Order: sequence, then C-alpha cells, then structure tokens
Amino acid sequence: MSASPQSVSVTLDTPEGFHELPLHLPPDVLDVALWELAEEIWPGGTEFQRETTAVVYSDLTAALTADDVLHASVAFYETEDGAASTAHLLVRAEAVDPEAPEIVAASFQEALSFDEHRSVSQVDLPCGPAVLSLHATETDGEAILPALEFAHLELYVPSPVQGWLVVLALTTPCFADLPRYTGMLRQIGESLVVRPAEQADDLPGTPAAGDVRAVFG
Repeated sequence: MSASPQSVSVTLDTPEGFHELPLHLPPDVLDVALWELAEEIWPGGTEFQRETTAVVYSDLTAALTADDVLHASVAFYETEDGAASTAHLLVRAEAVDPEAPEIVAASFQEALSFDEHRSVSQVDLPCGPAVLSLHATETDGEAILPALEFAHLELYVPSPVQGWLVVLALTTPCFADLPRYTGMLRQIGESLVVRPAEQADDLPGTPAAGDVRAVFG
C-alpha cells in the first residue's frame, strides 16, 4: 500500500492472512473495493455475511480515513485446534521534534519504559532504529457483555523524514498467539519504507523482509 498524509509516504507489506481496508479511495470506487474485501474475508461465505461485512467496514473505513490513518488491515487465522485468531493493524504518522532517528528512538524507549506494565525493547530495522512495545488493556464489561482483554503490540519507527514518527499498532484479543503476531509485526516493520510525500511515485519495491525475531515470548 502507499498513502501520503501531509509530508510523508509509507509503503509496507503484510503477511498472507491480512486484508487491507481500502482507505483514501474516491467514493466512486470505494463500494467496489469494500465488496472485494468482503469476498476476500468470506470466500466461502453467504451473501448476507459479505453484505454485512461490507457495511461494517464502510463505516470503519470512513472513520479511519478521517483520522488520517495511513494503513489499516485485519487478520484472520485458524489455530491448530480449529479456533479463530484475529488481529488488526493500524499505521499512523505522528509529528515529533526533528531530531536524528537514533535520538527519537532512544527518547521513546525511555518514555515508554516508565510504564511498569509495558515491555519495551529497541530493535534495528532496515529503515533505522525502532522501539517495540507490548502492553495489555481491558474493556469494561456491561450487563450482557463480558469484559475483554486485548494485547497491544506497537512498533515506533522514527522516520528518515525528520519531524515524523511512524507507528505500527497491532491489537489482538488472542494472547496465546502473541509470539506469532509479534513476529508478523517485526516482519511488517522489516518491509517498511518511508519517503517524503513528493517522492511517493518514485518508491522502489520494498526490501525483502529479514529474519523474523519474536522479541516477546
């Protein structure tokens, strides 16, 4: 995918099993793209399942586009025991002080480390230093809905375009699959390329992902 909010453009590759939401598309082609997404998610499903999925993701796509999200995708897998495993990925660009990438990474690693409920580690990607973070949250339960726990994996990547930080955030309720999703997030980070927006049309193919290393677990 390629998208250019303000002054940065990012490209990345997601593993098989991830389905990209069609952000930043003109309205005249959005409906077709949403239906194609629903067919990808439900290749053997019913018409009702595909129609419902297209409607749900239409609202979500509009909200994420308005929120300047660069990339959004949802992952669906089947575990060895036949259960469903899912996660979603959001990619954003956030403005930061225009320092060298090494300084930005060290600053974020230090700041995130103050949270005693968060695991933090610095990693090296082809595009430069990054910080990998893991923490969990729990939603409040209601009368008919139980509380839900989510694991949040975040990769903070200082952009070579000074003044920008790219954040890859993967969220899943499937704690047993954390090593798998951590490796996938690292793989996605290995493929990340960040350029000034005016150079978006000149981007080469993304580099092949290196060895995937699970930092947590």
